[in-house]
Amino acid sequence: MRVSRTGGRAAGVGGLVAVLALACVGWALWATASGPDKGEDARTGDRRTAGVKVPCREALRFADQERLPSGAKDASCTMRHGIDTLYDIRFRIARAGLDTWLADAYPGLELRTGCVQEDADRCGVLTLDPYAEGGAVAVEVTVRDGSDGLVLVHYRPFDT
Repeated sequence: MRVSRTGGRAAGVGGLVAVLALACVGWALWATASGPDKGEDARTGDRRTAGVKVPCREALRFADQERLPSGAKDASCTMRHGIDTLYDIRFRIARAGLDTWLADAYPGLELRTGCVQEDADRCGVLTLDPYAEGGAVAVEVTVRDGSDGLVLVHYRPFDT
């Protein structure tokens, strides 16, 4: 049996694609099996990429904020670092307190409904102009209404 020149090339390309696909599957299985350990990124060994707890003061400084809004409770802060740096500052506050803080800190930020995050009641993104001296170029805020009269806020300054 004789194989044509184009048939031989197709078989060669198909073999190469199969080898590359197996290599990708093998890498994905290795990355999943070795997994992050104690907040460490499996590929780089960098603890920051997996998201680690940080002092809220550090997270707020990134966005040029001195403190949490007045009346904020149960604050927790994490930082993720990869190509971008993202701080996730979570706290609970009365809706009026949030509105007052946003009007003062980010007057151009408008919260709207119809957010991508299914559990968010309102959300908004604002590009900072000028950028924060701490490094943030934008902030994202998502709000989930609570039954106790408080809202859960995810305030995320990030760079890009």
